[in-house]
Amino acid sequence: MRLGSIVLSRPFPHNRARWLARIVRQWWRTLAQLRVRPPRRLRLCESLSLGERRFVAVVEFDRARFLVGGTAGSLVLLSRLADEGPLQASEPVNCAGEEEF
Repeated sequence: MRLGSIVLSRPFPHNRARWLARIVRQWWRTLAQLRVRPPRRLRLCESLSLGERRFVAVVEFDRARFLVGGTAGSLVLLSRLADEGPLQASEPVNCAGEEEF
């Protein structure tokens, strides 16, 4: 069949079978990769931009949490955080050097 300058032809049955077999093989490979994938050990919990290409972030690795700071040219470990649950917004935070009232 001819449509303008494009020639449309129906593929032969053996080409269809080969094409379908290739699609099925790729699909099975993808499923196998999804099942084998190990759980992620590194996770970005939260980040906060400080402007001018600076940020602080809480990063979790194997259930240990770290506070890191970064700029365009460096990354610094600021502190290892306690292995406690996340703070709720309503909970008071006592920062070092501040007096309690």
